[in-house]
Amino acid sequence: MKPLIGITAEIREGNYFLPPIYSKVVIQAGGIPVLIPQIPDEDIQEMCNQIDALLVTGGEDIDPGYYGQEPHVDLGIITPRLDRMEYLLVQEFLKQDKPYIGICRGLHMLNVVNGGSLYQSIHTEREKEVIQHKQKAPRTHRAHTVKLEKDSRMFELLGEDEFKVNSFHHQACNKVPDSLKIVATAKDGIIEGVESPEHSFVFGFQWHPEEFAWDGDEPSQHLFKSFIDAAVKRKELNR
Repeated sequence: MKPLIGITAEIREGNYFLPPIYSKVVIQAGGIPVLIPQIPDEDIQEMCNQIDALLVTGGEDIDPGYYGQEPHVDLGIITPRLDRMEYLLVQEFLKQDKPYIGICRGLHMLNVVNGGSLYQSIHTEREKEVIQHKQKAPRTHRAHTVKLEKDSRMFELLGEDEFKVNSFHHQACNKVPDSLKIVATAKDGIIEGVESPEHSFVFGFQWHPEEFAWDGDEPSQHLFKSFIDAAVKRKELNR
């Protein structure tokens, strides 16, 4: 049986919003996408029990109260109810050790749940010169270079140690806890990828590999296929 892949949705003007690209790449890789709406706290564990893997997508900024900071003047829109639900979802998913991919905001949430912090606005909080991380180009355009550690599981998945990625963010991981390993960085030092040595399949990406996978990029397609394969293995453990 195909695995069920939970995908969190943004909330815009009171409506759920999910770009179709996320569902497309899950289907392309062999999974069944399931949109996760806002659900009560008491239903979080049951949701995590039912789905076989979790994909936390890009979206708005995370409330800095989750990592002990006051809101910066350049903090963007926050969605408090979504923040809480995703925080509890990721927390429970890590507890159950089920496959997880966090993209952009999903990377940030993974870091925050593990006790890390964020730059609320990289262009005003960092002293170093910062390259353009919010590109003004099509979503499949590869805007800047990322360096990937060769001794990482992410390198095993993607098979490249230096390549260009797309970029659509103004926040980034700042302090990263020991429970996560930094495995990819941009040339200006911005963290582009992390993984968890303590879990079977937990990765966070600052860029958007779903765009490349749907566009035919083989390394990105292999990433999502590996994600689905990991979900199948986890599903079989529950039988």
